[in-house]
Amino acid sequence: MARNGTSATEVGDSIAEAADEGVHSLLDRGRAVTDHLPAAVDDARSALGAAQDQFDQLSDRGVIAAVGFTAGMMTGLFLAGAPRLVLAASALPLAFTVRSALTRGVRLSRLVN
Repeated sequence: MARNGTSATEVGDSIAEAADEGVHSLLDRGRAVTDHLPAAVDDARSALGAAQDQFDQLSDRGVIAAVGFTAGMMTGLFLAGAPRLVLAASALPLAFTVRSALTRGVRLSRLVN
């Protein structure tokens, strides 16, 4: 019977080396992500501020329509069984539109009807 020249210890060593390299690569990439995290948070904060400014510029009917649209999207995602992270992300526009509606004095009865 012919042998291929690799023993069980050589295979085990190569798997351990590959796993070690994978862990080091994962740690390096994780550090790179955390280095860029403060800039990403600042960019997200400015984008959310810009979105809030856009909602504040809408007319009352536009805000009511935006509340209905975002509530409908969130309800549809919930009924479709979307993951919680997606539902949380869809709650942000809903919160912005409801906040804009309530700060400008739109009554809740107009939002519900």
